[in-house]
Amino acid sequence: MGRTIFAIFDDFPTAQRVATALEREGYDPTRMSVVVPKPPGPFAQALRKDAAPPAERPAPAGGGTLEDITIAGLGPAGAAGPLTAALMELNSEPGGLIGSLGRLGFSEPAARHYYESLRRRQVLVAVESPENRARNAEVVMRRLGARAVEDLPSSMEEEHAGSAREEVLDKVTVPVVEEQLDVGKRQVSRGGVRVNSQIVEQPIEEKIQLREERVSVERRAVNREATEADLAAFKEGSIEIHETIEEPVISKRRRVVEEVIIGRETRERTESITETVRKTQVRVEPLAPDDPSSRAAADRLRIHNLQQAGRPAGEPVPENGPAYRYASDLARDERYQHADWSEIEPHARRGWEEQNEGTWEQFKDAVRSAWDKVSGH
Repeated sequence: MGRTIFAIFDDFPTAQRVATALEREGYDPTRMSVVVPKPPGPFAQALRKDAAPPAERPAPAGGGTLEDITIAGLGPAGAAGPLTAALMELNSEPGGLIGSLGRLGFSEPAARHYYESLRRRQVLVAVESPENRARNAEVVMRRLGARAVEDLPSSMEEEHAGSAREEVLDKVTVPVVEEQLDVGKRQVSRGGVRVNSQIVEQPIEEKIQLREERVSVERRAVNREATEADLAAFKEGSIEIHETIEEPVISKRRRVVEEVIIGRETRERTESITETVRKTQVRVEPLAPDDPSSRAAADRLRIHNLQQAGRPAGEPVPENGPAYRYASDLARDERYQHADWSEIEPHARRGWEEQNEGTWEQFKDAVRSAWDKVSGH
């Protein structure tokens, strides 16, 4: 059984490079598909089969010709490859593109993510691959900038051929998936300070004593005999006497009167992270037996289920069972170390049902027994 790998890329040229790289890796170009939402303008015209000669049109990913299709909930688009027929077949069904992707095998969150990506004019590329080469196709797509990758059963024609079919298989593998919590850290800006310096003017008033000199002229009337000194001064000449005045002289000097010191202090703190992880629990239920040998097989299956639940009749709870592990977590929880089972049970039931809905009544005795053993009650 093959796989179909879907991926989202930023633009059509990138999708073409992905198709070329996949073809060089040996993937069949006729099993590649592309869906290109039509933007307004010249590029939309370039996607039409009749808009330009073949040499001038962009070749779609995987070869072939881009067909004009209308996708419910998305609008006009160009598509090529096997995915075109699948989308056109599902287009008339309710739910629009999200519903179509769901019928192709997408989970609802993944289908909604792909729909939003196409609505933002990103490009969808799909390639059908043998089971043993699906991982390599994912690596090639991620290396060339895949935004999202989905790996689904193939082929699209067989997966959506009309009516549902039931097959009796000799062997079925049920994956048991468990989420693990990885706690990292990243730097987040919490604000800070911005220091701005600017020059401002401030009026200052100072008082200063200034001296000034002025020339005074006084004439007096006299009547006396001229002396020798008077006769010596009796000649032509001139005398200059100057007036003086003091003016203020202003000068400025610069002095440092304060320093602003800015630094950062680094402190470490410990924060407790509380999160919920999920895991797959597989329950195998026997069908109604038609003969004694079938009833015996059903009894063995029922005992197996009880052992997986940690409740084999007449035996202690196995330490590798889910009930024992859950009870151990309860016993180690500081909130419950000094509490009775009657106080713990409502919390234990709520936590168990969050991961194993509808199974508390089946498991509660095994959990209680394991809790008594681990906690020493």
